[in-house]
Amino acid sequence: MRGFPSRSYVTFPTLHERPLTVAARLMAPATEKERLPAVLILHGSAGPSTREGGYAEALHAAGFVTLEPDQWAPRGLSGGSAGRPKTFLETLPDVFGARAWLAARPDVDPGRIGVMGFSFGGVAAMLAATRKQADPYGARFAAHMPVYPACWIYNTVPGAEFGDLVEAPLLLATGALDQYDDDAQAGPKLATSLGVKDRARVTTHVFADAHHCFDMPGVDAVVQDPFCHRGRGGDVTMRHNPRAMAEAHRLAVEFFSRSLA
Repeated sequence: MRGFPSRSYVTFPTLHERPLTVAARLMAPATEKERLPAVLILHGSAGPSTREGGYAEALHAAGFVTLEPDQWAPRGLSGGSAGRPKTFLETLPDVFGARAWLAARPDVDPGRIGVMGFSFGGVAAMLAATRKQADPYGARFAAHMPVYPACWIYNTVPGAEFGDLVEAPLLLATGALDQYDDDAQAGPKLATSLGVKDRARVTTHVFADAHHCFDMPGVDAVVQDPFCHRGRGGDVTMRHNPRAMAEAHRLAVEFFSRSLA
């Protein structure tokens, strides 16, 4: 049995011109296997929460290495709509820096690294699937799972161009009651709008009776965000749904087990 701890806290450099040092929680299964698949898990606007840990626990139990970075701390950001980066693209050097760090580990198969994210982190997981954003970093993820990444912004908001995808499966998971999109079919409609080759790489799943942050234990709040209601802004409900969360954990394990087999 290899001597890697099951749970530990680590740091890695981003791929910025002036690198940031990002702290993260690492979970590595104890196993005799030489190389394991890994999943990078990206938090949303609020910053790190128990939501990411729930997915990490489920994936860890299924034999994945997981990494949960805190992207706001090295920037001195407090989280929320007023305390997140100004642009979606700002964090992509973090995302690919985390991928490079995982790929260099002796217990990770560099060809089987996936990424998932929620809300703001879901946007990063989406954009990392485009050649335009992936190619500058010289390496790509083998699977992408964005969860409620505000589907209305793609090909509408500058910097959120979505198309010309890398050759990797992408599972777009959304909530039927998500008030960022105000449309239960926002995910499927976005997938349908893509070109033939891109559309073949994208599958969608809509969680019924699920608001934004349905998979964040204990959350039941109304917050303001200028990006909600398709950019009109206003109040948005964030509410935990335990049944949908359990379904999402299962879906993540199934998707990455299949995609990174």
